[in-house]
Amino acid sequence: MKNIPILCLMLALTIGACAPKAQEIEDKRVDDILSQMTTREKVAQLITIAMDSRQGESAKALQDSLVKEGIGGFIVMDDQLVPNITRLNHLQELAKIPLIISIDGEWGPSMRFSEFPFFPRQMQLGALASDELVYKMGVAVGEECRLANILIDYAPVADVNINPANPVIGTRSFGEDKVKVAQMASAYMRGMQDAGIYACAKHFPGHGDTNVDSHKGLPVLEFTRERLDSIELYPFRKLIDDGVAFVMMGHLLIPALDSTVSSISKPIVTGLLKEELGFKGMVVTDALGMKGVAAGRKPTDVNLAAYKAGVDIMLMPNDVLGTIDLFTKMVESGELDSEDLDRRVRRALALKRDAGMLDEGYSAIVDTTAMLQGIAARAKDNDLIKEISRHSMTLVKCEENAIPAVSEGKKVAYLGYGVTWQQRRYLGNGNYNGLSGFDPTSGVTRDDTTILGEILADKGVDVYYLPAEPSDEALLQMKRNLSDYDSVILGIHDGSARPKTVLIPNSYHRSVMGEWAEEQPLSVVYFGSPYCLDSLDWSDKCRLFMVAYSDNVFNEQSVSEILLGEIPALGVLPVSAGAYKCGFGINTER
Repeated sequence: MKNIPILCLMLALTIGACAPKAQEIEDKRVDDILSQMTTREKVAQLITIAMDSRQGESAKALQDSLVKEGIGGFIVMDDQLVPNITRLNHLQELAKIPLIISIDGEWGPSMRFSEFPFFPRQMQLGALASDELVYKMGVAVGEECRLANILIDYAPVADVNINPANPVIGTRSFGEDKVKVAQMASAYMRGMQDAGIYACAKHFPGHGDTNVDSHKGLPVLEFTRERLDSIELYPFRKLIDDGVAFVMMGHLLIPALDSTVSSISKPIVTGLLKEELGFKGMVVTDALGMKGVAAGRKPTDVNLAAYKAGVDIMLMPNDVLGTIDLFTKMVESGELDSEDLDRRVRRALALKRDAGMLDEGYSAIVDTTAMLQGIAARAKDNDLIKEISRHSMTLVKCEENAIPAVSEGKKVAYLGYGVTWQQRRYLGNGNYNGLSGFDPTSGVTRDDTTILGEILADKGVDVYYLPAEPSDEALLQMKRNLSDYDSVILGIHDGSARPKTVLIPNSYHRSVMGEWAEEQPLSVVYFGSPYCLDSLDWSDKCRLFMVAYSDNVFNEQSVSEILLGEIPALGVLPVSAGAYKCGFGINTER
């Protein structure tokens, strides 16, 4: 795949040219392909479906037939990398026009493939003081995607997460500050696009202040247009102005804008996004099988409504063959404008042209050996992840002399709470790997220890562990056992490494820890969401309290360095929680 300079790439998306003379040739190439396509092939070119290598033979046979129909591309799902790419190579060989491969990789390809380095979720990035490292992460993610011939990453999330009860966005967001969300999302987008892939701002017009998961139901945003302009639309305006290639439509009901779901609403897709905000790139739906839009509707009706609303790419629709049949009949009968269809297909082909996919001699086939070698050679990605971690750990409480937490002459214990190695999602062939938010570089080891505990043990700290969901008596007994220590470092861990609101299983344990903080100097490190502070109202009683976002090797190492006084704490809260406001953080460098 060519590394298209981003200026040319975005010009190509907006006016279709890098240079007038070259454009005449390139337009002819697109028009030549378009003129040879049947109506069915044109319709199919606007559809992207999901695939993974573990699907059954009937699913694979359907995919093969859809490729022969002329489908535009695939979105890769949780899988093992080499079998997935091998399957994609087969599908590319069947295609008359190269397939665009996309991924929902909000924190990089590792969100779907554990073979890639595991970058942090966006909320941890929101703890950074500047966007410099976020841009670098965007570049790295783009370069990783290109190793697997992935051209579109459906990231970044541009939702402003101002609802702590949001069940689906949460730690996928950069936070609650619209300005910082816009800044960070733009940096991430620019990094990816400078690396030669297309980024996608989502979930338009904004999924941050909801308490319903649109995978399972329809969120309703009962906000005025003025409120939407002020908060939800703010990051999208920034990303559009900065040249984002794609915008993804969320499945939301927003009465102030329209009476139907946003992803199938012409007033929102065409009227607001394209005309009012001036977006000239490509519009893609969120998955059209999600209940937020699919419940109570025939799949073909959903897909037709999305098309009529003005979307360019229908993502993961149900009843694909039925949709191609219906659209074809409607175009041929004149119910759908054939010239409008041609315009949309021309844009889809131009997307492939601008990525070099229509060049003579272009091959979409990935050499899996070279790909794995390329990933193995990316030690700089782990260096970047470590740097992000070091700059994002967030202190919200730190008494005088709490750092270093280990000092000569003091008897210190470390207690790892909730420490149990958990197998990751099953992938077949006897293999388990970290996928879809499960960090394969977990800070909890297979021996049911932690990286933090091992580092502190080397410094003379006595180390103890409690398993996931320990009994009430086990916690009380541990508290009694550690009562004669000068101080205790309590690490609240989560073996799954998927950030949750509260990693402590019940209110009784939280109350015990609150009493503990009053009775004994307690330094707490919470390896989870900053929203934990809403439930841990005793955090101000601690000697030290640190939010560490997720439980992985890099965060545990950074925490140890901060506790030992080797590096400063620099992170700030990306959201308000408990008694602490968004943007708060104790900077120990000062």
